Amino acid sequence: MRRWLPLIVLLLMGTIWGLQFAMLKLAVESGRSELNVLLMALVLISVVYAILVALRGRAIRFTRENLVFFVIIAILGYILPMGSTLYAAPHLPAGIITLFASLSPIATFAVAIGLRTEPVSRIRIGAMLLGCVSALLVLAPQAELPGYGALVWMLLVLIVPLTYGVESIYVAARWPKGLGVLELGLGEAIVAAILTLPLFFVFGDPASFGIGFSVADLAIVVFVLCGVFEILMYFWLIRTTGGVLVTFGTFVALFAGIAWGMAIFSERHGPLVWLAVLFLVGALALVCLDTAKSTRRET
Repeated sequence: MRRWLPLIVLLLMGTIWGLQFAMLKLAVESGRSELNVLLMALVLISVVYAILVALRGRAIRFTRENLVFFVIIAILGYILPMGSTLYAAPHLPAGIITLFASLSPIATFAVAIGLRTEPVSRIRIGAMLLGCVSALLVLAPQAELPGYGALVWMLLVLIVPLTYGVESIYVAARWPKGLGVLELGLGEAIVAAILTLPLFFVFGDPASFGIGFSVADLAIVVFVLCGVFEILMYFWLIRTTGGVLVTFGTFVALFAGIAWGMAIFSERHGPLVWLAVLFLVGALALVCLDTAKSTRRET
């Protein structure tokens, strides 16, 4: 059983990552406003992380350097990707949102190469090209529809992989000394909630803020719990197996997100979307191959 545990954790991690996008869509479509969902989720995430940090007997210091770091990753890791997902969710299938979000490893390659923090290689160029083809297969047909179909909303969702790609490079380069995973998660969530608060009071509905037992509220709670468990499983896998196995989580998340959309929203996809999935699988396979080669070189 112990030998199979990392694989089981990988499958669970990818499955709940794919579920998160469906939960955001469900929360908005069930009556909650986008800013309401965003702020409530951030508050709950902050509470969960605060409890975990307290149980470990740790504390977090908001020094000037740490605060700048938290502001940047709060915008890149929460506000921009969650905000774009929430506003696009009523107009796009959950499976399409997950497909675009699964471009994150490709975006990370592109950002790293653009900043010259990583060398250019044929594998990385191939992964980026396949990822671009995958996105174009979904985007191009929309441009031919009256009013450009859902093109605007698809372009909005492309913010998700772009911001995740930039965030991962930034975090790796600027991780503050003395901060563990939980402390970093707590600081990021608290700062993101504080930054969202004025937007919510100006453009949202403060009277509607609160948590209950509606479908939208339960979707937010599931999203929060999935996010926390996903992060914990992600770092457990890296610590236990290294950086190779965890990259396969994107494969699981891609198909899990499509499956959740089909199960919850009765979504169905045409041949072009499945062809895009095939190209993205090829791109992710190259990402995994590159990660494995990098790991071998380091050892």
